[in-house]
Amino acid sequence: MARQSKAPGEPSPSEAGPVWLRQSIAPKLRLVAKESRTFFEEELSQSGATFATWTTLATLKLEGPMIQRALAKFLSIEGPTLSRHLEAMERRGLVARNREGSDRRAATVALTPEGEQMCTAIEAVALKSQEQMLAGLSGDDIQLLGTLLDRILANVTSR
Repeated sequence: MARQSKAPGEPSPSEAGPVWLRQSIAPKLRLVAKESRTFFEEELSQSGATFATWTTLATLKLEGPMIQRALAKFLSIEGPTLSRHLEAMERRGLVARNREGSDRRAATVALTPEGEQMCTAIEAVALKSQEQMLAGLSGDDIQLLGTLLDRILANVTSR
């Protein structure tokens, strides 16, 4: 799906707002996060996936089966939000929940073979999308960007 272009005379997201705001790092980080997420969502939609599907499948592939509460915490989303995602993914045959007892949040979530296949297909989309997002950056630039973002994240989460 192609991105919609801006109307003639309309400022691009990087040109909008006062100069002090455009030069501040927090709004730039927000804008990069928003635009890259939108870009990635559009790419994922061509594979029948969403960002939530991708992050859930990738986490389960890397970490193995997880208790639903732990998965929600790992993904930094609320339990009810994850429950809705998992219900949709179960209907599609991508994950299976093994419920023990009456607490649905205590269910163990695992990938199904179909979920593993979709995860593999989405990995190719993710790699292609990342290449497009990082086009024009050298390997050193990319490594430095990762280091700087890690440092910023540590600064804002260490309070």
